Order: sequence, then C-alpha cells, then structure tokens
Amino acid sequence: MKLIHQKPIATAVVILLGVLFIQGCSPENEQVIEPGQGVFVFDNYEPLSDKPIRVFTYSPEGDITTMPILFVMHGTLRNADDYRDNWIEIADEHNVLIVTPEFSDEDFPGSRGYNLGGMFDEDGNQVDEEFWAYSLIEPIFDHVVELTGSEQTGYDIFGHSAGAQFTHRLFLFKEGLRAKHVISANAGWYTLPDFDIEFPYGLNNTAVDQEKLNLRLESRLLIQLGEEDTDPEDRYLRTSEEAMAQGNHRFERGHNFLSVAEEMVQDNELELQWFIRTVPDVGHDNAKMAIDIADYLFGNGNQ
Repeated sequence: MKLIHQKPIATAVVILLGVLFIQGCSPENEQVIEPGQGVFVFDNYEPLSDKPIRVFTYSPEGDITTMPILFVMHGTLRNADDYRDNWIEIADEHNVLIVTPEFSDEDFPGSRGYNLGGMFDEDGNQVDEEFWAYSLIEPIFDHVVELTGSEQTGYDIFGHSAGAQFTHRLFLFKEGLRAKHVISANAGWYTLPDFDIEFPYGLNNTAVDQEKLNLRLESRLLIQLGEEDTDPEDRYLRTSEEAMAQGNHRFERGHNFLSVAEEMVQDNELELQWFIRTVPDVGHDNAKMAIDIADYLFGNGNQ
C-alpha cells in the first residue's frame, strides 16, 4: 500500500524538479551576454513588441566592453543559430562580439517580411517605417550596448544570401544608421539604384528621392561575391523576369548592381563609395565568405 501512495508523490516531485530545471536553464529568459554562445528574446522596440525575436550571440573571453560588435544576418532558412556558430572560431581569433537576430517566418513572412524589410504589406500598400523589420537593428544595438556596457558607438553588419538582400536594402532605405561597414554577400537579387524600375527591383514607388540616393551612393557599401557563385539553376535563385534582367546568377547580378550605381554617380557627378570584393574558389557558402570578410574587417584585408 505504501508503494501505491508514494509513487504519485515521487512522480510529482520529479516533474516539479524538471519544470524548475527547465525554467532555470532557459537562456532566452536571461537578458545577459556572457562568454560563449547565448540567446535572448528582444521585445524592447515598442512598435514591434508584439513580434519578439530571438537574438543569438557569441562572445569570446575577454573584455566585452571593448570588442567590436558585428551583426550577422541569416539567410532564407532563418537559421540564425547556424549563422552565429559559423562565426565562433573567427570571433575568437579577432575578438569580436557576434549578434545574430532571427526573423521568424511566422512574424516576418517570406521575402516580403524579411528580405524586403516589411516595407509593403501583402496588398502592396506602404507600411510606416517604424514597423519595418529594418527598424529593429538600431534598437537591438542599443540593447546590446546596455547589456554589455560596451564602449562601441557603432557596429558592422554582414548579411549573406537573403541576409545580403536585407543589408543592402537596410543601407538604401534606413537613415541615421550607426553602421561602420555594411556588407552584402552573395545576394540573389537587388533593389537597383534606378528610379525607372518599380520596387522591389528598383526605387520607383519608394520614399527614396535623388537627394537621399546621392547620400547613399557616397556612403560606404561593400558587395562581397563568391567567384564560384555562378549556378543559374540554384534552387533558391529568383528567376522572375526582373531578376533575370539583373544577370543569370549571383556573381553576375552583383556586378550589375555596382554598374547601375556607377552610371548614377556619373550622371550626378558624385564620388561612389560602393565596392566589390570577390572571393576566389568560393560559391554560395556563408562560412567561407565569413572567413574572408573577417580578414577585411578585423585583419589585414581592409586596405
């Protein structure tokens, strides 16, 4: 009889301890950034507080207050943890704090919600800027600075594939960014600096005018391209008529993006600050592109 009465009590104790263990070990509930891999939930930006996002981090050992801060923007699979992990050894080598926001497909659906920043709704209507996905980057930076006591007044931001689409449009459409370097790596297609082409392939029907574009053209943007990213049959490569007009593959489209910018500055007598950096023997590979861009940003590659 004792065994019959003791079993549910013992089971309840085990369940309670298990619940307490899970609650105590949930890193997403901890608003801290410590050495190693971490994650926290960010919902401090009021206009999008109903769409909390997970932010994956990696910090090397050392004085976190002096480390450069690098945002890493994930691709179409929304696998921010994998993108963060690709940078672990690189971050240790260069002593860099990695910050990788995850834009879920549930709250930021499809290319409209992520790649295009949520600038337009599903009916094609313009969305107020405060509700753009792009508008989360600066508040996340402020939050990271607050959590770490960082001395940094700016950050670098690197995006690969769909993340590269995010970064180059962030650069084009958001004013007042504190980004020191914006890197668009192996984007599948682009919003061209051309007012004769309708958004999202060009600037027609956007808030960017010639004056704002001129400022962007004379601000630094790096287009990083894998020299082997030349597969026209890639399953994730957009093949719409407008995208194909930009080139047959990512490598070609990146060069075309710069060519359109070069024509624009010639017409307006500006000094273009957009550059291409190609990576030999690398295709559509985030991890290998990361190694190269880390050397550019934090090593000897930034000439």
